[in-house]
Amino acid sequence: MKPSRLVYKTLSSVVYPIFVGKTKRVEGLEHLPTSGGFLIAANHVDWLDGFFIAATIARQLHRPVYFLTKTNNYWWTTMTIQIPTSNRGAIISKAIDQLQAKRIICNFPEGERNTTTKLRPGKTGTVRMALLSGVPIIPLGISCDAGRTMAQSLRYLLSAQHPVRLRFGRPIILGQKRSEDIRAQDADMGTAAVMSAIAPLAGKTL
Repeated sequence: MKPSRLVYKTLSSVVYPIFVGKTKRVEGLEHLPTSGGFLIAANHVDWLDGFFIAATIARQLHRPVYFLTKTNNYWWTTMTIQIPTSNRGAIISKAIDQLQAKRIICNFPEGERNTTTKLRPGKTGTVRMALLSGVPIIPLGISCDAGRTMAQSLRYLLSAQHPVRLRFGRPIILGQKRSEDIRAQDADMGTAAVMSAIAPLAGKTL
């Protein structure tokens, strides 16, 4: 068994139930594809967002969620896909390979945690991955009391208060294009549609 698989098996059986129990409200699970690869595009609020997403998907689909990461410091959190440090542009092709291998990838288009009531402008990477792989994008809104630090997030997790809510939206299907056929306008328009779908799910404005 590969180390990552061992980590996932441990997380899904021991750790994830804690996060499932903390997630007091989950809506839109019927929008999750039951097979094949797909992208989850979510707003990013708390240090533990990835755990809540991965735990919910594991419970519903019994499948791991992969997260793109620039560092290997967080290998223990969930299943990860390493962004090549020597060629950051290679992450798109690497992610496409994973999506076509029927894996689930979660990305945070805002690029960083945002605890305000307004979404930051989305980055176009999620849409480019969807266009090149032909997989659907599932918008996701996360609502919770965000910890200012990891330690505070962990305290919130173990508290009887501070509930978490996840709301999945309808799939966004953009079709499939070759790299040379994707215009900047296509990526921008697709990203605007994704952020417009995430905003009401997260209870935020654009």
